[in-house]
Amino acid sequence: MKVVHICTMDHGGAGIAARRIHEALLRLGVESHVLCRFKRSSADDVTAAQPDMGLYRPPSNKLLRKWQQMQRRRGKYLTEVERYERQMAILDRQYGAAFTLPISNFDLAQHPLVQEADVVHLHWVENFVDYPSFFTRVRKPIVWTFHDESVAFGGFHYTDEARRLADPYATLETPLAQLKRNALATANNLHMVALCRQMEQFHRNHSLAPHLPVEIVYNGIRPDDFQILDRSFCRQVLGLPQDTIVVTFCATDINDSHKGLDILIQSLAGVHDSHKVALLCVGSGALPKAEFPVVGTGAIANPRLMSVAYSASDLFVMPSFQEAFGQTPIEAMACGCPVVAFPCGIIDELITEQNGVRCADFSVEALVAGLQTALGRQYDRQAIRDDAVARFDISLIARKYLDLYTRCVS
Repeated sequence: MKVVHICTMDHGGAGIAARRIHEALLRLGVESHVLCRFKRSSADDVTAAQPDMGLYRPPSNKLLRKWQQMQRRRGKYLTEVERYERQMAILDRQYGAAFTLPISNFDLAQHPLVQEADVVHLHWVENFVDYPSFFTRVRKPIVWTFHDESVAFGGFHYTDEARRLADPYATLETPLAQLKRNALATANNLHMVALCRQMEQFHRNHSLAPHLPVEIVYNGIRPDDFQILDRSFCRQVLGLPQDTIVVTFCATDINDSHKGLDILIQSLAGVHDSHKVALLCVGSGALPKAEFPVVGTGAIANPRLMSVAYSASDLFVMPSFQEAFGQTPIEAMACGCPVVAFPCGIIDELITEQNGVRCADFSVEALVAGLQTALGRQYDRQAIRDDAVARFDISLIARKYLDLYTRCVS
């Protein structure tokens, strides 16, 4: 069987998840490839789509091409993508919403990897897959693992932003939502995958294509990549105090408002009265000021280096307001670290009294209570790891996808 995974980036949460599935499928003997727009890895089986695969082809005459470029700068002869991008840029300067396009100049339906595949597996594909052309032209089985709430909107990725910014973005959101709805209306070859029960229900209740079948397949980890390491050594490596409760927070951008670092700072201030705490932040962005020590590692791409951060920690905290899954908690658990988290994504299915605390709601008070509860418990690090590996070993996840692919092509 030949499978191609399509993801806008081969990095970031969705890109990492896609590559883990891809690599696990290779180990099962499946001929798998990754097709992306932005490539960071040096892997030969990850391919960056070239711009000459575009739906829009500029004229071959250099003088005519230069003239058209000048006209586009004046707002004439714009492609549909360029028109939307200009409107987005104006709104972004004022509102800065997470907003992307379901249209693209890339003609991925014509890409050799897509044409040769038995199954096309989509992941996070905004600003890359051109919905109208792709879902019309690709008639082979398509599996789509959706990694956020964009399945419900034309360009938005978060329900709260879609509600709060409905008026200023209406001239963009309304036509793009209809474009998506039309493109997916007849896509009977499309099989949706939710990463948890919460996102499955979101698809059924809010998706632009609720008629499409959906099933749940979790994200996974490769157990060898995440290990329990000596805590004292890890703290020494990271410059963390040995006699302090270390709480770890992780995000691509630690200052992303949806990830809740500000809530965590406020909550730890409440805990700081009765416990000596330090905060370890993993990810890019300026470190916050706090009345307790805050240590930053910057971005970490290597999972074995992430094991150092997780193993140094007493608790891993995910105060996110919205997650389609929540990859970092299972990574932390594979390193024996208990988790305190807000009730989003996989958390309802993940957390037990043996591996952490699920907060009652999304408030500072709930997080303080969750931290206090977790700090009052004794956890078995090896038992936490064993449970995470038993449920989220990527080889098990890959077999579930292989079963889905087989059902799709039969």
